[in-house]
Amino acid sequence: MASTPRGILLFGCAVALAPAACGGDDGGAAPDAAPPPAWHRDLPPASVMGAPRGLQPQRGIIHLHSPYSHDACDGAPRDGTTGAVDEACLADLRAALCTTRIDYAALSDHDDTMADEDFATLFSMRGDDTAVTDGDGNQIGSRIHCDDGHTVLVTVGGENPIMPIMLDHHVAGTIQERHDTYNADTPAAVAAFRAAGATVWIAHTEQRTTPELVTLQPDGIEVYQLHANLDPGIRADYLGLPAAGAITAVAEFADTGDAALEPDVALLSFLEPNTPSLDRWDEVLAMGMHVAGSGGTDAHQNALPVILRDGERGDSYRRMLRWFGNIALVTDAGDPAAIEDAVRRGRMYLAFELFGTPVGFDARAVCATATAEMGDTVGPGDGCTLEVDVPTIYQLDPSLPAPVIEARILRIDAGGPTEVARGAGPTLATPLDAAGAYRVEVTIQPRHLGPYLGHLGTDLADRVVPWIYGNPVYVE
Repeated sequence: MASTPRGILLFGCAVALAPAACGGDDGGAAPDAAPPPAWHRDLPPASVMGAPRGLQPQRGIIHLHSPYSHDACDGAPRDGTTGAVDEACLADLRAALCTTRIDYAALSDHDDTMADEDFATLFSMRGDDTAVTDGDGNQIGSRIHCDDGHTVLVTVGGENPIMPIMLDHHVAGTIQERHDTYNADTPAAVAAFRAAGATVWIAHTEQRTTPELVTLQPDGIEVYQLHANLDPGIRADYLGLPAAGAITAVAEFADTGDAALEPDVALLSFLEPNTPSLDRWDEVLAMGMHVAGSGGTDAHQNALPVILRDGERGDSYRRMLRWFGNIALVTDAGDPAAIEDAVRRGRMYLAFELFGTPVGFDARAVCATATAEMGDTVGPGDGCTLEVDVPTIYQLDPSLPAPVIEARILRIDAGGPTEVARGAGPTLATPLDAAGAYRVEVTIQPRHLGPYLGHLGTDLADRVVPWIYGNPVYVE
């Protein structure tokens, strides 16, 4: 998330103006209400989501900044004299990846200072980390070994106008030529990134036009961007939302007067679908492009330094990685190439795990002779049906109010998106007998979070918000 002094200022003002933050009224929270079950600051293993047809779920963060981005760690990721990275900030990132049980972390650092470093340096290996190498012995990744036995695959990428992820090595050329390539916004740069082994993504799709996406032909785009929901300028200029709306909302969670407010649930106070990004996605899908969609966490630990009531900063790596992830369905969880293949082809879905880890979600094309996955292509005459299993929440405590979950299937063709099925499940189905891209959205009314929202509970827990964005099955 880019450093935004204006945003930090507004956040401070909002905190100062919140009555409860100054020790005032608790806003009407019921003083004798039974406390809800303990909040989980971590996430369960991705394996609890299920393994349809033997495909293993791998939870990933696509768009993440380390101290090798100039604006990470409150804008001071490196010592100005020695160049040493901020070890405390790096330790926060590493601990967050373990706590939230991230399986793959696609770093996407800015060219300043990523382009200046030897490639192996960018993995920030510490302790008993191990290198991941290709067949020629070149390092293409690393593995963090967490205390509980979990491992995290770390790959290197860059976020500038274009976001190459999972690079195998730097782009060719001198250091200055690297900077020039990473900062380019052209098909030639896309080709250079692919030559360096990258899968090519576009971040901040809300600021892009459809012709630009057609020109660049990326493998994937962000259909949700956390920074876009937070940043006052982006909210006002690109999303049509009140500039300070997110910061004012998050300020409630800096309050220590209402003990029922769980700070991790702050995302619910400002989460909105990134409609321009979804529109761009549907527009390129309608033109016949195959483009995967992902959610961009864009965490830098640099935008909300205010301490919330759990003693942790508002934008901590752990909190932001806890909110949502990109679930790749892979043939071999131990093979980095299998993870990258699933991401590139769009055999994955975006899940907002703030609302609960989804169990049993599945979208597949069941055909006369085989089953196709998200990202695959079938023919209109293949006798296929898109079947969608609507998920439930992992280990939802029965004492909590029941959420309302609904799924819908969209067909995107030359006429635009058309809803072809909707329902609460347990299974939805639609025939794949017309050309187009078919994708699934699951929404949730998170009433089960109401007890964690104190005096905000009724307003926020009754909102209908996205829970899952599935990638398309293509019918051609």
